[in-house]
Amino acid sequence: MKTSIWWIRRDLRLTDNQALAAAQSVGDQVVPVFIIDPRLLKSQYVGEKRLAFLFAGLRSLDADLRARGSRLIVRRGDPAGELYRLAEQSGATTVCAEEDVSPYARQRDQSVAERLPLHLTGGLTVQPPGAVLKADGSPYTVFTPYSKRWLALPPPRAENLLPSPDRIESPTGLSSLPV
Repeated sequence: MKTSIWWIRRDLRLTDNQALAAAQSVGDQVVPVFIIDPRLLKSQYVGEKRLAFLFAGLRSLDADLRARGSRLIVRRGDPAGELYRLAEQSGATTVCAEEDVSPYARQRDQSVAERLPLHLTGGLTVQPPGAVLKADGSPYTVFTPYSKRWLALPPPRAENLLPSPDRIESPTGLSSLPV
């Protein structure tokens, strides 16, 4: 049986989640995991209310997963190391996640990709990175022309949204921090 890891970072939903769909297409079993990154917890942008909101979202996602025969695995530590350990424990051969464009995220993802096959999908932004460019192919440096170009692009269509899966098969016996 083939197993993949669905690495959850920002998108705590089952509906229209391209990374989840990719993980299900790669593996018969999917390990949904959220990794608490100590580096991000130390960020000046993370406070008590933001953490409370995050953990409420994780509890809700865990309930949705349990209703579909799975559960959320929560780990804490360096994402590359935790994913590698989880892949060894579960037999997973691929990690699927939504692409993140921040400098830290790109560095973190490169670190993961050096140890495991990493499949990044769209979904974090309405338009994929690089879709809103000037006629010469360069990025905008002024907001108003960027905004006009962005608004001129076709929006995602509701009929193209991915449905929430009815069932998510997951391996059992994996350790997790409490949600």
